[in-house]
Amino acid sequence: MEHAGEARGAPAQHPRRLLADRLPDLRLRQGVLSTSDNAVELVVQADDYGMHPAVTDGVDRLFESGIVTQASVMAPAPDASRALASAFRTGMPLGVHLTLACEWDFYRWSPLTAAPTLRAADGAFLPGIPELRSASVDEAYDELVAQVEAVVGAGLSPQHMESHIRPFDLTILAELSSRYGLESRDPIPHPGLTMRLDSLWHLSVQPPETKLASLLDHVATLPSGRHMIVAHPAEDHDDLRRFCPPTSRRWKWAREIRVSDSAALSSPEFAASCRDLGISLSATHVPRQAPSGDPLSHR
Repeated sequence: MEHAGEARGAPAQHPRRLLADRLPDLRLRQGVLSTSDNAVELVVQADDYGMHPAVTDGVDRLFESGIVTQASVMAPAPDASRALASAFRTGMPLGVHLTLACEWDFYRWSPLTAAPTLRAADGAFLPGIPELRSASVDEAYDELVAQVEAVVGAGLSPQHMESHIRPFDLTILAELSSRYGLESRDPIPHPGLTMRLDSLWHLSVQPPETKLASLLDHVATLPSGRHMIVAHPAEDHDDLRRFCPPTSRRWKWAREIRVSDSAALSSPEFAASCRDLGISLSATHVPRQAPSGDPLSHR
């Protein structure tokens, strides 16, 4: 495949798109690195970083309090530049939340590249992955390269990646992972690198009214190894109610899920449970040191 920025001759020929349901889940139990045989390490990852100021602020607060241990940034999203600057300042371990869709009716973002086949009529991304059936795989790859380069260009060293909503094409994800050395949370084929975890659990899909109880039950049953919780925290903000109409199937994802994720993670009960159970909160990679004079608050 020809990469963005390289000279192109004839159009690159891509194999048939490889979809996630055609590949076994390769994420779990792949030479997990733990501090000891009995250690329980918990990675708390915040997705959608930079989507909106309420999301950026919610993730930053939880990182600074020592609960969120890493995040993934949406480089095309409206608050991405502020999120990148904040991650550079604090040294928060960062990945790239690979974005090829904009699911909201009234809050929109656009590709970083020209990418005409990735755009809706308003110039923003199409609303979901199914709408990308006719999209150019080359355009998608070049757009994802531009998103990784945006993070690198902000002075950061991303270490992991995953798809926003769900994967578009596993073949280009594998090539992107190999090209930049990024571990993927999505299951991808060789030569891609898959994230090494013993378990992966999504806080956001738990019912809001029992989310804290579900979180506490989950961490109480973790065996030794490295585990990940994925969340979508945000500060409560009126803007979140304006992303889409209440009749939308995405309505709960606009505010309720995000605010309840934040509440569960920031609860004293969760911090106390991790402490009492001897769970070590960690990132999948050692974070870059914060710039001199701006000490890293997360330990």
